[in-house]
Amino acid sequence: MHRPIILWAMRRAPRPFGTDMGAKSSRSNGSYLSGTALVSRQQPPIAGIILAAGMSTRFGGNKLVAELDRVPIIRRVAETALASGLQRIVAVLGHEHSAVRSALGDLPGDERLEMVINEGYRQGQSSSVIAGLRALEADFSAAMYLMGDQPRLSAGIIDGLIDAFQNSEKNICYPSFQNRRRNPVIFGERFYADILALTGDTGARAIIDANPEDALAVAFEKEHPFLDVDEAGDLNLLHGAGKVC
Repeated sequence: MHRPIILWAMRRAPRPFGTDMGAKSSRSNGSYLSGTALVSRQQPPIAGIILAAGMSTRFGGNKLVAELDRVPIIRRVAETALASGLQRIVAVLGHEHSAVRSALGDLPGDERLEMVINEGYRQGQSSSVIAGLRALEADFSAAMYLMGDQPRLSAGIIDGLIDAFQNSEKNICYPSFQNRRRNPVIFGERFYADILALTGDTGARAIIDANPEDALAVAFEKEHPFLDVDEAGDLNLLHGAGKVC
């Protein structure tokens, strides 16, 4: 399997969640529903991994550089991640990585953002999932996987998931809408070895399916922020609708 190439690697020490980030938790505005009892535990630093290496075969072009409200989709996702409480962010590029890098504009100037190229992206999504985790170099005890094609996701939702994970004893946390699993997903380090053993194009779904007792589903009232872009027509569902904080 090809090893990822580091493009950008300015680093700094993790800081406590929620400090000086300018982001607010979705718990404060009722974006998600209550239900699961939360148990306080030591709050681990959480990193974000943006999966942005795919070939967009159904879109008819590279969907990550397509614009939504005049902003490239991948830039929207990266801006949202940077506005959240994620303490480091790795963007895994692959297909047409130069174009995707250009669509990010000046964002790589933020010292929390690192980009890696997954040369083996044709082997399936699992290769990018692994490349992102390897880039973290075991610095973080939990990682959130974000899809590069969810442009209406908000920093508030990310922080709500972080909050839920950090106050639970579970090692997996994901959003749900009407009992359907959505992205992004947080994995604790307990599952890092399982992630590094993945193959093919299934991503980490099999890990969640195999460990339901260790997964926390956070129910949200609205589906819109979790919609992704697979085909060109999907942009019509997202145009003109603002983010949900």
